[in-house]
Amino acid sequence: MQRPLAGVLAVVAALVGGGLVAGSPTAVANTMAFVDDSNDARRGIDIERVRVNNGRRIVVTTTFEDLRRRPAGLTVYFDTRGPDRGPEYLVGGGIGGDSDWQAVRIENWAGDDAHLLLRCDSDLRVRYGRDTATYDIARRCFKRPGRVRVGVMSSGNRASQRDWAPKPRRFYDWVLR
Repeated sequence: MQRPLAGVLAVVAALVGGGLVAGSPTAVANTMAFVDDSNDARRGIDIERVRVNNGRRIVVTTTFEDLRRRPAGLTVYFDTRGPDRGPEYLVGGGIGGDSDWQAVRIENWAGDDAHLLLRCDSDLRVRYGRDTATYDIARRCFKRPGRVRVGVMSSGNRASQRDWAPKPRRFYDWVLR
C-alpha cells in the first residue's frame, strides 16, 4: 500500500489529537546516547536525550522534560544507507495517551514514495514516570542494517510546537551493530 507521507503523518497527527551534528555522545558497544539542547521547546515535548541501541533489535529511547498525558507525537527517522542524504524509514505515533504508531518506508525527509510496513514487529512503550518513550523495532523491518543513525521530532497539538533532536532534518552519529 502506497501513501504519501503527508497522509501518513496526518493519520499520526489525528491519533495524537489534533548538516550532521552530534551532541555529547556516550557509547557502550552497539549503544550510543546523545544529549539534546534543553529548554528549546515547551515542557512535555522538549527532548533531553536520545539513546539508540543497534543490537538484536533496534531500540530508540527518547527522554523528555516532564512527559505528560496530553496531545503529543513522536517520530523517529532512520538512516541506514548514508550516501543518499535522508532517511529510509520512520516510526511515528502518539505519546500523550492512548494512541497507535506506524512504521513507514520513505525515500527522503519529505516522505516521497511512502509505504506502510504492515508486517513490521514494532512496539511503543511510554513511561510517564520516567519521562521516556521507546520504539522497539525488529531489525528485519529495516532489512537488517549494519549501522543506523536517527533524527527525532516530537510535536504538540499545534504545528508550531515541535522539537527536533539534534536539529531539523539532521541525524546523530552512526550507531554500529
